[in-house]
Amino acid sequence: MTQRKHILFICTGNTCRSPMAEGLFRKLSAHHPEWQAGSAGTAAWPGQAASPETLHVLREHGVNLSSHESRPVTDELMKKATDVYAMTESHLAALLANFPEYAGKIRLVTCYTGNRSIADPIGCGQTAYNNVARQLTTAIQAIIARMEQQD
Repeated sequence: MTQRKHILFICTGNTCRSPMAEGLFRKLSAHHPEWQAGSAGTAAWPGQAASPETLHVLREHGVNLSSHESRPVTDELMKKATDVYAMTESHLAALLANFPEYAGKIRLVTCYTGNRSIADPIGCGQTAYNNVARQLTTAIQAIIARMEQQD
């Protein structure tokens, strides 16, 4: 029996990288309906839409995240999550500092693909967002493979 999982992706503002990761994870793990994904930001302003570039790249991957609203990371979200993936070392450090009781489930999103941070594409044009999507796809495929091994 496959375990229920709730994956939480974290970036800064929850309008670019983490919602992109959330959408890509949902698409790539569609064959696991018992797995859920969400996202939040370490400095997110509540209620912001995902960036137009993020929505564009997700549409190209067949994902509609037009109803996304940014939210800050909270204790409730951290408690509910089975796995938390941060985009950068600084996000990882902030999460560990603010939520030390959840240290065992917090990792860098690229922890299975080389531990490189996912750079913030904001203000860098659509090509940067496309690059982030490629990096996240590789990282998420590795996360899913790891989760499937653990089941």
